[in-house]
Amino acid sequence: MNSIKIGIAGLGNVGQEVAYQILNGLNVQKDLFHIEIIAVSAKSKNKSRKVNLENIKFFDNPLDMVVVPEIDVIVELIGGDEGVAKELCYKALENNKGVITANKALIAKYGKELAVLAEKNNLFFSFEASVAGGIPILKLIREGLIVNKINKLTGILNGTCNYILYEMEKEKKDFHEILEEAQAKGYAEADPSFDIDGIDAAHKIIILSGLAYGKMPNIKDLSIKGIRNITLTDITNCDQLGFKIKLLGNSQLLKNRDGIDELFCSVEPWLIPKDYGLASVSGVTNAVQVKSNLAGSVMITGPGAGGEPTASAVLADIIDCANKTNLYPFGRTSSEIENNFNTSIYKEKFKFYLRLNVVDKSGVLSDLTSIFKLYNLSIESFIQKANQRDKTADLIIITHEADNNILNQALIEIQDLDGVINEPVCLSIYS
Repeated sequence: MNSIKIGIAGLGNVGQEVAYQILNGLNVQKDLFHIEIIAVSAKSKNKSRKVNLENIKFFDNPLDMVVVPEIDVIVELIGGDEGVAKELCYKALENNKGVITANKALIAKYGKELAVLAEKNNLFFSFEASVAGGIPILKLIREGLIVNKINKLTGILNGTCNYILYEMEKEKKDFHEILEEAQAKGYAEADPSFDIDGIDAAHKIIILSGLAYGKMPNIKDLSIKGIRNITLTDITNCDQLGFKIKLLGNSQLLKNRDGIDELFCSVEPWLIPKDYGLASVSGVTNAVQVKSNLAGSVMITGPGAGGEPTASAVLADIIDCANKTNLYPFGRTSSEIENNFNTSIYKEKFKFYLRLNVVDKSGVLSDLTSIFKLYNLSIESFIQKANQRDKTADLIIITHEADNNILNQALIEIQDLDGVINEPVCLSIYS
């Protein structure tokens, strides 16, 4: 029987569920595995929880668990890329304890360093739950597609954003109304910035890039745009044009003319044609599409957050540890992982959706078209929607394929035009 003794740090929704499942019998062959919780740590010892932990040793300070001889592996479910979570993971590996974590921010920032330490000390280190909750995407890349050369990753990686965009369309309500409802239902935090500004998805696409290519960009170098400026008008317009708006994490590795690797990595809202698989992913569901040389295009979907789905991923790592699965955390040796890998600006040309809110008066359209002509940008379709109430108009433009950098230069001039009221909304069209 494979036996493992664990210490759990953090007893929120995920930590409670992990403990509950272990104490109430996992859905695995019981004659193969014996998993025992030796210790737990949380902010409050006496808080009401779904699982009875009275007979398990409680530590006020999770760092004290790393010196308990019986513990084989620390399960870190505290969160955050600095502070006690970071210190706990480092000290656990330094004290001959394996580490399992769901901490995406920590892995995106310090994943290579932790992998180096785990490899040096021949310890188990895994983080399946850090990306897409209950979807086994890291296992898919690291194990299922192990012989494939992956060339592109595209993912709906944040359930909060996907829920908001989906509900805006379904309920015909604007962003702030749906955000408040999402907060009331527990789908969004009191401070939702981490999710709606794209940071959460950025951490995940960094981790996926590390798994797929062995190259992890610094989050400061990524192009990151959230969904704050997406309005019901945009949702409606795009629906009529045959698209859905989705916040996507994208990562692609290509060779330039000199044979040098270039990584294109970003998080931003995209227009996706309705007949594409990613367009049908609704609610809090996550999805990741992996394109590779042998398996082709593989898409996997499922719940991206929540106590039970995330606990499922944590428990899978625990079983791997008990089973003495000897795989590198990123599917390659730590020496092969390149940290702070530079990201490039997309060279591929895309069509773009633009929405300009302007004063409904003569001359505005002429000024706009003159800038398009100056930058050699062409228009595929154009719709003008007048707002009689305030004498403004929304100009809806679909461009022909254009260079993103050139379009951004044009938008700077367009925003400064007399008659343009708000910052233009510009969304890439996925193909």
